[in-house]
Amino acid sequence: MFPSSRRPQVWVFPALFLLLCVLPFCAGAQEPKQSSADEGSEFRIDLRVRGLAEKEVDEGVVLRVNADFDEQNKNEQGRPLADCQPDYEHGYRIRYDDPDLRDIDLWVSGPSAEGRWRLIFPDNVKVWLKASDTTYDELISSGFSEKTELPISAQLKIEGIKGSQVSTDVRILTEFFPDGSKDVYRDSLFLTVLETRFALTFDDGPLPDKTEKIVRALSRLYCDGEPVRAAFFHVTEKIHKFRELTRFVDENGHWVFDRALSLERQDLTSVVSGGLEQEILNWEEEVYRATGKKPERIIRNRYRKITPQLEMELRQLHARICGGELTFDFRAESEGMVLKKTLQILEDWNTKENPQLHPYPAILIFHEFPEVTCDHVGEIIGSLRNQGFVLVNFDPEKIY
Repeated sequence: MFPSSRRPQVWVFPALFLLLCVLPFCAGAQEPKQSSADEGSEFRIDLRVRGLAEKEVDEGVVLRVNADFDEQNKNEQGRPLADCQPDYEHGYRIRYDDPDLRDIDLWVSGPSAEGRWRLIFPDNVKVWLKASDTTYDELISSGFSEKTELPISAQLKIEGIKGSQVSTDVRILTEFFPDGSKDVYRDSLFLTVLETRFALTFDDGPLPDKTEKIVRALSRLYCDGEPVRAAFFHVTEKIHKFRELTRFVDENGHWVFDRALSLERQDLTSVVSGGLEQEILNWEEEVYRATGKKPERIIRNRYRKITPQLEMELRQLHARICGGELTFDFRAESEGMVLKKTLQILEDWNTKENPQLHPYPAILIFHEFPEVTCDHVGEIIGSLRNQGFVLVNFDPEKIY
């Protein structure tokens, strides 16, 4: 026997059985009929990526952020903005022949009828509808077309605005609503938008003629409407000889940090016993004489293993090590070789399988002494942007 307070209520079981029998009919009455492109229905709707095989589309389409400057967008001050940013006067716009966009075709066919269609998509992308041979109109997500007679054919372009969080998380859904019917016909495709950012650093300066060339080239590269801000890792002895060049770097808005070449010639014992602090103090003194400012303690020392002892001394000195990705410009015989290496770095930085593999910018390590860098850094960076890679300001809080 159960205690009186816990006796089973025998009327509960018939009630549950009745509820389970009724629920499917209720659900069927409330859920509108939905059809897709592959159900063999009277209407057919297809959303296709032009130039890609069906298998490639099934595996997920990759689109990079539209990071170059072909559209000549400008901000309120008249300074350059990237194609993925809105122009101050004209808002978002595209060039009809921009190769950085994906061409999409929408087809709706079926019995002689009229209907309306729409696209639903996230803010990672912009979708543009062809209005004439040279003009495209921006579509608003979930906005309906005018009533149109079948068959319907629409030419679209997809523009990458910001990066995906996970692979194929950008769904572009199209829906067709036949006039006078409650049915909805759908098709969709999935994309991964890659947003790979990179920042610029330059080692082993300052150097006469070469430092000025690099700084002037950077003045023509913009990030969010302002000349890009890079980091220059200058050597203590060279600052002493060419203080005006370190001052020139600082006056043009760039960071100046410690190259710390002398530490690469010392063994670990001498560093832990005070060599690191003395290196920093000597460097800070030269930078102060050149710029009148006390610099932030960020050090580039590529070849020394970071041991627990060295980490402890860095913390005590309020100093940090900045790493990066070597472009090997000092070995390159042409700007093409440097570009090939940097493209390899950035293409592997974030991938279709893992678009957030590195959520922070890649720090590219160039040098001030190679002729290929001094003469062609602007062209190299322009080519990287044309490939969909996003140039950003160097941020001391995002070093690794």
